[in-house]
Amino acid sequence: MLTFPTRYLFALQARRKLTCHTITTLSYTDDFTLWPTYFSGPEQRILLTAALRKLDRMDSRAARQQRKAYRLNTTCGSSLQHVFLPDAYYEFEEGHYDGVIHNFREMHLTCWPQDVNGLLPILTRLHSLCPTPKTQTHLLHLASQGYIRPHIDNIDASGSWILGVSLGGERILRMEGPTEDHGNFDIVLPSGSVYLQKNAMRFTFKHSILKGESKDTCQRLSIMIRDVPSPC
Repeated sequence: MLTFPTRYLFALQARRKLTCHTITTLSYTDDFTLWPTYFSGPEQRILLTAALRKLDRMDSRAARQQRKAYRLNTTCGSSLQHVFLPDAYYEFEEGHYDGVIHNFREMHLTCWPQDVNGLLPILTRLHSLCPTPKTQTHLLHLASQGYIRPHIDNIDASGSWILGVSLGGERILRMEGPTEDHGNFDIVLPSGSVYLQKNAMRFTFKHSILKGESKDTCQRLSIMIRDVPSPC
C-alpha cells in the first residue's frame, strides 16, 4: 500500500500536469477516468450560476434577503470564486444524517433553470459523457472548510456509475482500496474537471474529498450525475 507522502506526491504531480494543460483525459483504472479541463472558464461560470440559483431557492427567506442585500451593496470580482458569496450567507448544514458529509448544502435536481443563457449546450456536452441515458442529478455545495469522509456508495440506492463535475475550489479526491494489494491514490480535482467513477471503484474503494489544508481554501460545488438503478 502506498504511504501518504507518496500518494500526496502523486497528487502534486497530477496538479502540475493539469496546470500545463498537457493532458485532456486521465484513466487511472478501467473504472476511473478524469477529464481535467473539460469545461472552459465561461462554461464553468454558467454551470455554477445555474446550480447556485437552484440551491439558493431552498434556503430560508431571511438568507435569500441577506444575499440580495449583499449583492446590491458589494462590487464582486470577475473570477469564478466571486460567483460564490462568503460562507456566512449560505445555510450550510454541519453534518449529514450518515455522518459522511460536513458543512454542505445539497439537493436532488429535477430540472435546470430555463433562463440561463448558454446552459443547454453545456449540459448536452456533459451528458455526452454519461455511459447510459437514464440518469438522476444531485447538487452538492461544500463550504470553504467542508469535506466528505471516506465511504463506499450503497449499491442498492444507486446504479453502477457516477459522473462528477467540480466547480470552484480545487480539492483532492482520495481513493482507498479494500486491501494493500489494491493500493490507494489521490486525484486532484480542479475546477472545470469531470470524472467518471464506476463499478469496482464505486463499490469497492472508499472515496473521500479531503478538507482544505489552508485558510485560503475555497467553496466547491459538485454536479453529480448517476445512472438510475434497475428495478428489482
